[in-house]
Amino acid sequence: MWRAIFRKKLFIAIMTAQFMIFAFDTTTRADDVSIGFLYTIPTLMGFLIIERGLQITIVVLSITLILTGCFFPVPIETDLLVFFANRVLSIITVLITGIMVNYRVRMEQTLGDALAKERKASAMQRAFVSMVSHEFRTPLTIIDGEAYRMGKVKQAVSPEDLQTRVKSIRQAVSRMIVLIERILYTSRAFDNKISMHLERVNLWTLLKSIGRQHSEVALSHQIKVNVHDLPVSIRADRNLVTYILDNLIGNAIKYSPEGSVVEVTGQTNGTMAVIAVRDQGIGIPEADLPNLFEPYYRGGNVAGISGSGVGLYLVETFVRMHGGRILVESVEGQGSVFTVQMPVAGAEPAPAVSTGESSFPDKQ
Repeated sequence: MWRAIFRKKLFIAIMTAQFMIFAFDTTTRADDVSIGFLYTIPTLMGFLIIERGLQITIVVLSITLILTGCFFPVPIETDLLVFFANRVLSIITVLITGIMVNYRVRMEQTLGDALAKERKASAMQRAFVSMVSHEFRTPLTIIDGEAYRMGKVKQAVSPEDLQTRVKSIRQAVSRMIVLIERILYTSRAFDNKISMHLERVNLWTLLKSIGRQHSEVALSHQIKVNVHDLPVSIRADRNLVTYILDNLIGNAIKYSPEGSVVEVTGQTNGTMAVIAVRDQGIGIPEADLPNLFEPYYRGGNVAGISGSGVGLYLVETFVRMHGGRILVESVEGQGSVFTVQMPVAGAEPAPAVSTGESSFPDKQ
C-alpha cells in the first residue's frame, strides 16, 4: 500500500519537475545544451518507478517539452542551425539516459531474480538432503533391527517368526527402492527425459484394481470407487497413469485418520476424463498451496509423516505430459480434493530423449 502511494507521489513530483524545467527553458536564453541535461534529471528519476508504462510516459513528455520549446521566439543573436542542433542533442541525451538507466534497472532485476532462484534452489537442496536422510534411516533401522534379533536368537527360529521378519525386511527394502526410483525419475523429469508409450488404457479396470490394492493394505480406511461416469478407456501411458492414480489415492490414505473414507469419482466433461480423489484428512495450509507441486516441497503440517516430497511433482508432470491438468481444493483440517483432467483422445507428447524403453517402472 505504501509503495503505491510512494510511486504516485514520485510520479507527480517528476511531472512537476519537467514542467518547471520547461518553464525555465522557454523564459531564458541559457545554452540549450545545458537545458537538455536538465531534462535528464526527471527522466532519471522516472526509472525509480518500475512500471514500464510510467517510464515511457516520462520520456515521451520530456521529448515533447523539448520540441515544444522550439516554437517559442528564438533570440536574434542565436544561430538557428546551432539552436535546432542543440535541441536534437537534448532529445538524444534524454533517450540515451533512459536507455542506460533502463538497462541498469533490468540487469539488477535479472540478477535479483537469479539470486532469489539460487537461494530457493539451495533451500530445496538442504530440505532434500534432510528428507532423504530421514527416509533412508527408517527402513535401514528396520533392516538392522530385524537382522540383529535374528542373529541373537540361539535356538532355531520358527517358520512363522522367520516369515514375519523376512517380510518386514523386504518391505523396508521395497520402501528404499521406491524412494530411489522416485529420486531418479525426478531427475529425468527435470531433464525432460521421460518417454511416453500411448495405448488404450481401461480406466474402470485400472482404478478398481488400484483401489482394491490399497484396501488390502489400508484396512482401517474405507475406499469408495465410483467411476461409472468415466469413459471406459483413454489414450494414455499406462505406467504413468498408474503412478498418478496410485500416488493420489495413497496420499489420501496416508494423510487421513483411521476410519475415514477416501472417495474416488470419475466423470466425462466434453473431451476430458475427470477423476477426483477426495479425503477427510489433515488438509493443506493455504500458504502451501502455491508450492504444492514443486519438487522436494512438503507442507508445513506433515511433520512426522513419511514422504519424499517428489510424488506430487511427478504427478503434475505426468498429467501435463498427457495434455491435462491437476487441480487441488483443500482446507486445513477438513480434507482435500485432487482433480485430474486428461483428454480422452490423448495428447501427442513433446519429443523427449529416452534413456530406456520403459517410461516408468511398473508398481511392484
